[in-house]
Parts: sequence; structure tokens; C-alpha cells
Amino acid sequence: MLAERLANFFEDFASAVTVNGQARRGIFDAGTRFGSVATAGIASVQPMLTIATTDISADPVGQTVVVGATTYVVAAHDADGTGISTLMLERA
Repeated sequence: MLAERLANFFEDFASAVTVNGQARRGIFDAGTRFGSVATAGIASVQPMLTIATTDISADPVGQTVVVGATTYVVAAHDADGTGISTLMLERA
């Protein structure tokens, strides 16, 4: 069953986080993204949390996420339809 596989995946590869006051497991990434506008190069950091959709509310935008000692606010939510969601985060 897919749900059992997701649970195993997050148990093996995720770390402890707090979402809206609830302990959860998720995969945090704050990688640099590169792009360009005309001839100007642009780089930005977009903190993201990949998490099981069942571990968050239907509309988590505005909720807090704590990763380590850093608090973020959910700026956007993208559910991929397979039971996994990506939360775009901003520092609180």
C-alpha cells in the first residue's frame, strides 16, 4: 500500500520538524535556485519542506514550521496528488 511506503520513506529519510505546533517528520531543503532575466543572473534561496500530505492541514499557508532552531511561515503549499506535499517557507 502506498501509505505504508510513504510512512517508511519519511521514517528513513526525514528529520524531526514541528508544523503548527505538532511534531512531524519532513525533508527540509534550502537549496539555491538560479535563473535569469534578460542578461542578468539571479540566485535565491527557497526553503522548502517535503512532507506527507496527511501530516498537514488542508490549507497550511500561514502556519509555522520549526526546523532545528529556525522558525518559518508557510508561504505556499503544493500537493502533488500522490500523498506528498511541498511547503514553500519564509523565515518568520
